[in-house]
Amino acid sequence: MDQGDYNQGISHYLRSADLYRAIDRYHQENELKVVGYYYAEWGNPAKALLFLRQALAVGTTLPQRYGFDKNPYPYWGMAQAYRQLRNYPAALRAANQSLVGVPTDTTRSYAALAPQNKAYGLVVKSAVLLDMRRVAEAGPLLARAQQLADSLKLGMNNSPGGILELDATWARYYAAHGESARAEAAWLTAYRKAGESRLVPKRLAYLRGLADFYAQRGQIEPAGRYARLGLALSDSLSTQQGAFHVASYEAERADQAQQARIQRLRLAQVQEAAHARRQRLLLFATLAVLALLAGLGFVLWRSNRRQQQANALLSQRKAEIQAQRDQTTQALTELRATQAQLIQKEKMASLGELTAGIAHEIQNPLNFVNNFSDVSAELVQELKEAQAVGDTDEVAALADDLAQNLSKIHQHGQRAAGIVRGMLEHSRQRTGERQPTDLNSLAEEYLRLAYHGLRAKDKSFNAELQTDFAPGLPLVEGVGADLGRVLLNLFNNAFYAVQKRQQAGEAGYAPTVCVATKRVGDTVELWVQDNGTGMSPEVQAKVFQPFFTTKPTGQGTGLGLSLSHDIIAQGHGGTLRVESQEGQGTTFSIRLPV
Repeated sequence: MDQGDYNQGISHYLRSADLYRAIDRYHQENELKVVGYYYAEWGNPAKALLFLRQALAVGTTLPQRYGFDKNPYPYWGMAQAYRQLRNYPAALRAANQSLVGVPTDTTRSYAALAPQNKAYGLVVKSAVLLDMRRVAEAGPLLARAQQLADSLKLGMNNSPGGILELDATWARYYAAHGESARAEAAWLTAYRKAGESRLVPKRLAYLRGLADFYAQRGQIEPAGRYARLGLALSDSLSTQQGAFHVASYEAERADQAQQARIQRLRLAQVQEAAHARRQRLLLFATLAVLALLAGLGFVLWRSNRRQQQANALLSQRKAEIQAQRDQTTQALTELRATQAQLIQKEKMASLGELTAGIAHEIQNPLNFVNNFSDVSAELVQELKEAQAVGDTDEVAALADDLAQNLSKIHQHGQRAAGIVRGMLEHSRQRTGERQPTDLNSLAEEYLRLAYHGLRAKDKSFNAELQTDFAPGLPLVEGVGADLGRVLLNLFNNAFYAVQKRQQAGEAGYAPTVCVATKRVGDTVELWVQDNGTGMSPEVQAKVFQPFFTTKPTGQGTGLGLSLSHDIIAQGHGGTLRVESQEGQGTTFSIRLPV
């Protein structure tokens, strides 16, 4: 859970709860409340409330344990879920309930949890009061929570997460009071502690809080930086958690229940068919007895009449069986339709969340575009007035201001476009099938693509391209699109390095990028070498880490080489290495099995 994989974590807790149902109700209650709490953190308040209420229902059937009158854990999760639903009165009630029923048996070791639970309960209640804009009431509660936290050796709630929430809630409180400096310090403290504790969900929450804080103060550069970090971290989590915020184990349980219902319906059909066969055998026996009495007229008449009645009964029974079959078929059809509607509903909910996320991320640069556009319109009007009165100095100054505004509009428009491109890139799933791939042809194609792409942006850039492709190189089993993506990243980095060195104005420098392949045993190797700026040993040690980049802000996300390493190492069972000397160039080498 600390790494942010709610799907796997919740699935394991649900399996544990199912196993404990018959053998240990205390542990079942604990697993259910943990599932509910983590569903609230994941952003699915409906599921959170469902499992938290189940935990409370199980808890009411159990005798008092460890001296607790009431376990505060489910109420913390309910308060968080109600906050997400913006039902703040219900959230406040849940927060108040979490502060009721501290340990009464002070002789037990579990009584040590009393100050931790109370401190965290005060933080939860303070957060709800801040949501309700009741800032004055939140201050004394936060002060008491801080006093309790300072007196504890460990983190609140026996984990560092509670301390982080205390810092983050202080930040919101200071911001509401207009104390920007203290609010900024509290946000940065919470984010730093989340990083030190390796709590990925907390890091994501505090990145978003920092971005919103700086944006509200008009500090564009730090707001954009933290927003990009939060977006990248959110994208890296979303690929492994699923789109619907529902644990995969719940889908497994629903599928098992569905199969069991279908099996019962099939068994009922078999039983009905057997019953029909018994009815037909009974009818045949009756007809045989009537045939033995055919010689007697009166008996024959009565036999004929009975036969007519039997036929009528058989027709009625057939009609009843057919009606039952029709009902069974209709039930199955309605069941499938309901299942399809639920799936569609979840898809639409996911689409709505994605749309809202995109709108939130690009709203900031779009606001700048709109603001600068309005200011530019006013400058145009002032320029016309200055021109009408012949004030040439004022006209020139206004024209310079207008040019600056247009540059800002273009800059923030490109920023918004970059955000959308980045989201599309990281949401794309690699579903290509492996097939024999000619690495020489692939490398040559993407080398030209990268070079001409850079030339389209900078007509003054030229570089010498050298290739040494081994003839008869065996084909490699791989996904062509993924390997092409890796090559494009390596070529773009090489061209960027030689362009930077060329722009430094070094006398006699000729930008050169070399690509070579050869077979080494049962593997194929490819090198991408440049004579660019090179890298220091410190940079080489971090070059494959996610979000690490040496490029200026706005020109790189720090994900290209990290994703390339994952594609080669995890997707194709190969290796990707780098060798470089500062000021003398860099060599990337790929080795793939044949």
